Amino acid sequence: MSGEKPVINDYLDRLVDLATSISLESTPSTVVREGKRTLIDTAGTILGGMADVQVQALAKKMAEGSISPCSMILGSNLMADAMWAAFSHGTAGVWHEFETGNRFIEGSPALYSISAGLPVAERERISGKRLLETLIAGYEVGARVGLATTLRPGIDPHGSWPIVAGAVTAGLLSGTDLRKTINLVTSLNLASSSHAAPEGATIRNVYAGFGSAMGVLAADLAKDGFSAERNGVTTVFGTIAGVFFDFEKALEEIGDRWEIERSFYKPYACSRHIHPALDGLIAILRNRELHSNDIERIEVFTYGMASSLNRILPQNPLSARFSIPYTLAAYLVAKDAGISAHQEEALHNPEIQELSAKIIVQEDPEINGRTPRERPARVRIYLKGGKVLEQSVELPRGEFDHQPLSDEELNAKFLKLASETV
Repeated sequence: MSGEKPVINDYLDRLVDLATSISLESTPSTVVREGKRTLIDTAGTILGGMADVQVQALAKKMAEGSISPCSMILGSNLMADAMWAAFSHGTAGVWHEFETGNRFIEGSPALYSISAGLPVAERERISGKRLLETLIAGYEVGARVGLATTLRPGIDPHGSWPIVAGAVTAGLLSGTDLRKTINLVTSLNLASSSHAAPEGATIRNVYAGFGSAMGVLAADLAKDGFSAERNGVTTVFGTIAGVFFDFEKALEEIGDRWEIERSFYKPYACSRHIHPALDGLIAILRNRELHSNDIERIEVFTYGMASSLNRILPQNPLSARFSIPYTLAAYLVAKDAGISAHQEEALHNPEIQELSAKIIVQEDPEINGRTPRERPARVRIYLKGGKVLEQSVELPRGEFDHQPLSDEELNAKFLKLASETV
């Protein structure tokens, strides 16, 4: 029809309209509740990451390099430019691989929205109420861009499309042209390698720091009059960082289905792709005592992405958090899947190392076909003497639709992480 906008413009207009219309009064109470839970969980993961000496050193450099320090770096007594505070927050937030996410989009828009939002809200003297509204908006727009994006193989989502979430939150808090801010930030996207984390290359943690900082920078550039490509989102995420951008997915059930309500919260400090196998192991151990010398071998059958996390001897804590054999062995030996399970001391435990070598991870084509609706794994333990123990898991604990973490569990997680620095 004459006068209709092309869909390439319409989808972004509708996302911007949604973001600018969000208020605590008009948004469903269940969405507001999830926004609060997401804020608590993400603040906790940032505080937990800030306890690491390497993150502390990075934050100190960010503060020292700031021209107009106006924002507190969470978990420290340091003030920095809003952009560098966001950089510190994003890096700290993924340090222990404990952040919230969403299984339908393979990313963590909450981390970027909150890492960027906290320092900008402080700089702009924005109320907590308005901050929460913009966090929800950033999550929703960022997640919908993630739903629409098919990234090129080998690109890590961190530093890629989730940067939109931070830009939306920062843009709303700064009062910028939101459409321009979104298109600007897509040009600041990283071509980040997904091989870094399993190898233990800690530059991977900086992907999230850089992406969070770019959200702040994009809002500031928009405010200073910089122009953006008219359809930067579709160019970058449909043809450069991504191979396809699905406009329909970006708008699917918009205003009725809220992506923040489909979040998961991690009970274990490791890659989410490990959690199904870990839950299977925990279920097997629930009513029995097993020791490493009882075990002949363990087989794990899972989906493609998870099956690639098969390093037997990870070289450092980051690599360990992306290793199914190591994480399962550490749990069998120490009954721990928290931060300490993946620290240097545990990595050199000979019993864990020996047991890791007995764990075989395989891709199962049937399981592959059930993702992302499910995130399945099947764990099979062969005991010396011939007995076999087996457990299948369809979804890991902590999903919105399967064993969600309660408010009490999230509060306990926050307090444990925060106690490291506060």
